[in-house]
Amino acid sequence: MQFKRQQGAAAIEFAILFPIFFLIFYAIITYGLIFAAQQTLTLAAAEGARAAVRYPAPSSGSSATKEKQLLDRLAAACASAAIATDWLSQIGAGLGSTTCGSGLSNAAGLYATSGLCGTGSASFTASSNTSQVNCVTMQVNYNYASAPLIPKLFGPFLGLPTPNLLQGQAVAQISLID
Repeated sequence: MQFKRQQGAAAIEFAILFPIFFLIFYAIITYGLIFAAQQTLTLAAAEGARAAVRYPAPSSGSSATKEKQLLDRLAAACASAAIATDWLSQIGAGLGSTTCGSGLSNAAGLYATSGLCGTGSASFTASSNTSQVNCVTMQVNYNYASAPLIPKLFGPFLGLPTPNLLQGQAVAQISLID
């Protein structure tokens, strides 16, 4: 007779524990995708900076100016970073435009800029003057607040703490050839 009193106990235990297990599973998936996206942005920035360094030097006798070389290197950096972030641009709209901006920004998108580095300070001085260029900085930003990779579980009112902006940045030293 004791068995009849416990008939619904398993269902009640399941009803109590299921939301907790589901929330843990949801958190693992959400933060796993955030970490994957962050790693992708860091890799994309590094690949962009590497592409600026590896950009082919003009052939001897070429009339390519330093300004053209610099613009070509920045374009190569942006193209390489855009390829590395392809899966993010297909899943979410947080990358913004695939066109490359100049300077550094906290807005979503790809940014390639040139300037001085290694001047003994931690700051980076942006410049498009080719006599003052020895570094390329590639920055890739994803606006996670406006385009989360996983929808918020409880809508905008209650959810897991997530970052507003994911950002990857890399700096590479370049040498423009006369």
